[in-house]
Amino acid sequence: QLLKTQISDKEFSEFFSLNKRAIGFDCDNVILHISDTLFQLPKSYQIFYDFVYQGDTLTSFRADFDSNIKVIDYRNFHLFAFRQFIDKKLTVTRAEATTIALNNGMKKKKLELIFNCSVNKFYWECKNDCDGCLYLDIDAKNGNIIGKGKVVYQY
Repeated sequence: QLLKTQISDKEFSEFFSLNKRAIGFDCDNVILHISDTLFQLPKSYQIFYDFVYQGDTLTSFRADFDSNIKVIDYRNFHLFAFRQFIDKKLTVTRAEATTIALNNGMKKKKLELIFNCSVNKFYWECKNDCDGCLYLDIDAKNGNIIGKGKVVYQY
């Protein structure tokens, strides 16, 4: 129902798939997997749907519900971002962001891309997991680099 506030039934079946690996239940502050045996009713549920655009899984939508199926938390900026991709206002997929990152000096090995969104900013955070490695923020609308720096670990 949350997804369908921004997404039609046809778009839902075209762009979303239930992520069974990530769905879980909270029982006494322990997150259990959907396939785990429950010995009591969960205190809350975590439901994940993957957003798949042009064959590329961009990110997941997560919604948390309590035991009465009342919404505790959900990522409403993601809903807005999904709408932007479907309407072709955002066009840079994970694969394209990867290509941009590699063309700008990042290493393919251990390259991590995370889709971030806020009220008016949608971008790919690209980083290599090493001290002194480059990181890039790539605009999901036009592919421009909007942030750049080096990862610095403090020990």
